[in-house]
Amino acid sequence: MLNKFLGCATFFLGLGIAEAQESKDSLQSNLTFGGYVESYYTYDFNKPEDHKRPGFIYSHHKSNELSVNLAMIKANFFNSRVRSDLALAVGSYMNANYAAEEGVWKNVYEANLGYKLLENHELWIDAGVLPSHIGGESAIGLDNISLSRSLSAENSPYFETGARLSYTTDNGKFYLAALVLNGWQRIQLPNSSMGMSLGYQIQYKPNESIVLNSSSYYGDEGTDSTRFFHDLYVQVNINSKFNLLANWDYGIQKQPLISENFKWWNAGLQANYLFHPKLKGNVRLEYFNDEDGVIFGRFDNLGTNILGYSLGIDVDLCKGLMWRTEFRGLNSTENIFTDLKSDSYDKSYTVSTAIGWKF
Repeated sequence: MLNKFLGCATFFLGLGIAEAQESKDSLQSNLTFGGYVESYYTYDFNKPEDHKRPGFIYSHHKSNELSVNLAMIKANFFNSRVRSDLALAVGSYMNANYAAEEGVWKNVYEANLGYKLLENHELWIDAGVLPSHIGGESAIGLDNISLSRSLSAENSPYFETGARLSYTTDNGKFYLAALVLNGWQRIQLPNSSMGMSLGYQIQYKPNESIVLNSSSYYGDEGTDSTRFFHDLYVQVNINSKFNLLANWDYGIQKQPLISENFKWWNAGLQANYLFHPKLKGNVRLEYFNDEDGVIFGRFDNLGTNILGYSLGIDVDLCKGLMWRTEFRGLNSTENIFTDLKSDSYDKSYTVSTAIGWKF
């Protein structure tokens, strides 16, 4: 009798250990780690005294010195009902974009958790620090057409904090999302905030080569302003070698006690072409109209418009490792660029080189 009891106990103990090991293996199989590191050097022909690009440039914003734009490590978990991302980062990108945050939040690139609400449909609720729902560019340099970010990307959110309800149709052609946010590119809700902000995203993929996207934001910006912003972009893979991205943005800002609405808009086109399996070229043309001085400020009580253009070459060194070089010009209607002697100019020319590794 005792032998039978010991035999049963051994069987159930072994079964429990097997189930625990299976659960552990399943957890490990759904947990992945990765990261990104990008170092760069930008030569600014104006040679600004503080070694910084203009205040409206937030990526690769150090000049005439070697710097790290972004060094990030990321953990990702995903299964049929739960998903989560946790990423910590340092670099000049983090210093510029997270300047308003406090303490450890200055180094939180992503921290979010999502739950699939319906077992048989892609209806998810995610909350935490999320990638921005606005724009076709990200902080990860190798995911973008050009080395530097466009004026559109630099002056719209890279990240956001809040809750997102999203749905992807069964055929994968439509993605719809509604968001409640802590503000315009903020982790912590500012003390001056009048309440939560709202956003939406509609994305349509008629086929594997075309993406049409419409995204909007409505809510606080600054201590006493309300902002509405809309971003529209289309990305087209014309063939295996040629890719382009076109965008158009429009914004309105309202301040209390002022009847006038302040507006701005911008448009851009960038494309790359694969000349060789390891050699790619890219070009960009953009125009930013800020005649009301919302984004760039006022100079002699005047806003400014900027015409930008760039030309770049990318060399694929090995899997996940790329060397990029770019010439960029920005021409403004006002003297918004400074040099070593604090003299003002209406033009800015830079040459940048960067090496990025995505793993």
